[in-house]
Amino acid sequence: MARYLRLIPILLYVYAALCCAPEALCQSSFKLVKKNGHYYTDATVNGNDNTPIFVETGFTGMVVSMAWYNKILSTLPLEEIRLRKEEHLHTDRSTRRIVKLFKGKVPVGDLTYEGRVFVVDTNEDHVIVPVNLLKNEADTAASLIRFDFKKNVLDYVRHEDVSLDKMHKYVLVENDPMPIFVATMELSDASGHQLTKSGKFNFDLGNGSSVFFFRKSMFPALKENKFKVQASRDKSGNIIGQGIFAGYCKIGDKTNTGFSIGITNKIENTDELGCVGPSFFKNGIVILDPANNLIHYK
Repeated sequence: MARYLRLIPILLYVYAALCCAPEALCQSSFKLVKKNGHYYTDATVNGNDNTPIFVETGFTGMVVSMAWYNKILSTLPLEEIRLRKEEHLHTDRSTRRIVKLFKGKVPVGDLTYEGRVFVVDTNEDHVIVPVNLLKNEADTAASLIRFDFKKNVLDYVRHEDVSLDKMHKYVLVENDPMPIFVATMELSDASGHQLTKSGKFNFDLGNGSSVFFFRKSMFPALKENKFKVQASRDKSGNIIGQGIFAGYCKIGDKTNTGFSIGITNKIENTDELGCVGPSFFKNGIVILDPANNLIHYK
């Protein structure tokens, strides 16, 4: 009997290790599903299993419909922020009327989101969660947020769990509410026009494009360097904006060639040059390190 008792701690350790492996979908590790350039996962939100999550880093808060708020968040002691007038949540993709606005903590798996919760007028069948704002309060040493775009896994890990020595670095100047980094960009188009420009970029996990420019920040430089700006179209051929074809684009130490870069005029109140999406890193790894103001990538 004593022999079996000695086995119990070992078995419990093995079980815990298996549960926290990415393949086992521990709730500090999430398997991502990619659809149309965006990432989704399922998580337990405030005790509600299998809540569909749109995985984001480019939003200023958690976003839910009224139906999802009533289903998963209404039991939480969130503090309501009263709206004095009709307000809207603007993104480069859509505008949503804000029905209610709250702030507080929301359990997401074994992690905690703390910040604003926007209840908006939408029928979307998922909840938008800015995963860069999730924290592991039970293990504060797990402060790194790792995106493995080859395995499609998002997990929250300790420094000793990863090897950062051979990874490149961006300087992170902000992570709340969005991860903003600074870098020098080298850009050329198919006609050989070139420019070099340093500035801020938003690491936007919800961006289906490799790179997306903000018109106010980038259009003068593109025009000055004679880049050919053309109408950009969706899959149905409808004009949805403007863009350029990048023959070569290097941001920091990461290079991509032969892809389109859209230009949006919907984001105005920013000094950022644009957004960098996960497809810019292809099958690589990106690790947010807010405590040291770094983004590691390869």
